[in-house]
Amino acid sequence: MMQKTYSKKIEDLVNETKIPIRIACITSLGHPIVMSLWYTMIDGKIYCATQKKAKIITHIKNNPSIGFEIAADNPPYRGMRGHGKAKVIEHIGKDILDILIDKYLGNKISTLSEFLRNNSENEVAIEVSPAKLFTYDYSKRMKDV
Repeated sequence: MMQKTYSKKIEDLVNETKIPIRIACITSLGHPIVMSLWYTMIDGKIYCATQKKAKIITHIKNNPSIGFEIAADNPPYRGMRGHGKAKVIEHIGKDILDILIDKYLGNKISTLSEFLRNNSENEVAIEVSPAKLFTYDYSKRMKDV
């Protein structure tokens, strides 16, 4: 496993992957918790969108230190993980949500896309600034799995 710095190649790779990011944060009681969210990466930062009353928003406001992983559950195992700081940005929530809907659902109209858009007035963005970023790819050693 090798530490990597941000690159356009990493950004393109993670944006082509249509799996959620797992974000680990600390609750107000001091317990770790992991949550999965849709994400996109723009200029080296990771963006998610969620409702402003979601528990993760409270957790991030109380403690902005987070860990994250973007990885599929099936072999061959490869992905990206790291840690950094998260912050809530209210005024771009709807814009990030639109990007995420296009990424994960495409531009076809669906029940889910309509539900999300109809509730977008309460959407906020989570911006993750990675401090350390690691990529890993076990494809070669798992080629016959």
